[in-house]
Amino acid sequence: MGKRMIMTIGREYGAEGHEIGKELSERLRIPLYDKDLLYLAANQSGMSIDTLARADEAVANRFLSAYIPQSLDNYTLNDKLFKLQSNIIRDLSEKGSCVIVGRLADFILNDNADCIKVFIYAPFEERVNIIKEKHGITESAAKKQVKRMDKARRDYYSYYSKGKWNQKEGKDILLNRATFGILGCVDILETIARKRMR
Repeated sequence: MGKRMIMTIGREYGAEGHEIGKELSERLRIPLYDKDLLYLAANQSGMSIDTLARADEAVANRFLSAYIPQSLDNYTLNDKLFKLQSNIIRDLSEKGSCVIVGRLADFILNDNADCIKVFIYAPFEERVNIIKEKHGITESAAKKQVKRMDKARRDYYSYYSKGKWNQKEGKDILLNRATFGILGCVDILETIARKRMR
């Protein structure tokens, strides 16, 4: 396989986008980047991984920023992390084929001709059941967690993309994890990726 292929995977919480990305990267024998981007950002910035983890895929409280004196750093930790991860994602996409999960990679690489942008979704109840089983929590707790994480991801994406969070906008492929399952989604994405890489 010669041609470079970058696949970004956006995902609803509980739709198991990470698991799909991991299996795909193993089959294609190309790197997977997800939480590892935090470690790369920590190495580049000199900040601790724990500090960056608190800001990961989150938007700072903009109400308070109006009261921060201009002499202080103009960027919040969230903004610094987003900028760091954006630069890392662009660098990784130039180095070779890879799979990147989350981190607004589809938006960051929106002009990259080698990038295939995927979104994994599933019905709310299906995602609740997955989270309930995975974390051993009640259905009520799972529902709250799915709603909270969906809102956090929507806010994060909308803020940094300066537009409405839209599952379809700018995506090449949308897959329903409930219909195809993890392996079915991977089968589809592997076929597309291998064709692109030839």
